[in-house]
Amino acid sequence: MSQRQDAIRKHTADQLALERHILEAIERQRGDDTLKADARANKVVIEIERTLRGHVEELERLAEDLDAGVQSALKKAVTEVLGLAAGLYDKVREHPVSRMLRDDYTALSLAAMGYTAYHSFGLAIGEDRIATLAERHLRNLTPLLVEISKVLPHVVAREVAEENDEFPVDATVGPEAERRTQAAWNPEVTSV
Repeated sequence: MSQRQDAIRKHTADQLALERHILEAIERQRGDDTLKADARANKVVIEIERTLRGHVEELERLAEDLDAGVQSALKKAVTEVLGLAAGLYDKVREHPVSRMLRDDYTALSLAAMGYTAYHSFGLAIGEDRIATLAERHLRNLTPLLVEISKVLPHVVAREVAEENDEFPVDATVGPEAERRTQAAWNPEVTSV
């Protein structure tokens, strides 16, 4: 196998293993009743699942098209990805929805950086199919990250109100926390 084919195999297997792992965790989350009870959080997790499923299918087709021997590299890549993401998605138990969303954000950020690297790799070796797919998948992930960052403040405010009688939580806390955190990411948004 040439160095080029070996590099394609490695990079493609790494990204495919990562996306499969995240998708498996999201599928487990979707069965959680506390998530289902929060319409906004559930909606974003459904969209994450749909997006990742499409990504995995496209990566698998690309691997076949490139005939890069990706399947043989997947076992090693899965082991490495699982080691990297071990703390994120060990086993989904009765976690608060806020923790699920936090972990989803972290995992999708890792996938986004993986696509940034995969895109750069595709450009570097002149493989337009890799570069194009990676850029498209990155563009799919970024709105999901933004949406999680908007939903999470509301979920945390609700959970605090439900779990702690001694902390009276005003109904404006979620929207205010969202506004302030979005202002931290976008200087055009007026802060406090």
